[in-house]
Amino acid sequence: MKKGMITGIIVAIIAVIGFGGAYYWYQLNYGATDYYTQITTGGTKQIKKFDNGSKYTIYHYDQPIYDKNGDSIKTEFNSLEDHPLKMNAYIKVGYNKQRARVLHWEKVDHNQVPKKALEKIDK
Repeated sequence: MKKGMITGIIVAIIAVIGFGGAYYWYQLNYGATDYYTQITTGGTKQIKKFDNGSKYTIYHYDQPIYDKNGDSIKTEFNSLEDHPLKMNAYIKVGYNKQRARVLHWEKVDHNQVPKKALEKIDK
């Protein structure tokens, strides 16, 4: 009875460590911190080609982004839309520090931008 109980506890501990390690690895590589910015340029239009030769358009943006505390990072990201992002639009950016890159972005309303980030953006 005791041997089975000890084995069960050991298996549970290994499972917790394994899942914890997997979660940590995932967050490190694919987790993102929210940053905010405002589109103030038309971006740089670039024509790219898929492997099959068909073309698509992206707009490249290179600008600072701000976290909820107003701290900034200079970064770049692309829009896969066939037109530039709307001027003065507020963007919430998912930035991964480990990979030093933007993983995703979305348009947000002015009132969704944290106060300290908005103070820096509106300067």
